[in-house]
Amino acid sequence: MKGYTPTDYTTYREIMDELLRPISGEGLDFDTLKRLYESKLVYLENLRVKCFFEMNRKNLDGYFSIADYQLILDAIHRTHSHLRDLIFLALTYSLEARSR
Repeated sequence: MKGYTPTDYTTYREIMDELLRPISGEGLDFDTLKRLYESKLVYLENLRVKCFFEMNRKNLDGYFSIADYQLILDAIHRTHSHLRDLIFLALTYSLEARSR
């Protein structure tokens, strides 16, 4: 990667605690919240790839560590779980609305 800067790592360190938490859905409809979770998953996957490549680069000391990689994987897993729960909740509300 040419022109490498630690910007991604700095941003990651600033928000790393937030990556593990669910997105606050207060005042949001299901579709908007679903899109936010999907965007978060895209960000996490891009971060995972960047972390993986940096950790496996031989000629440059990187910023990311194995602990960072594990946290990112955990955040991906939790975000998938939150998204799955949201979809089940949306389906439940939809089915309840139809049965009324």
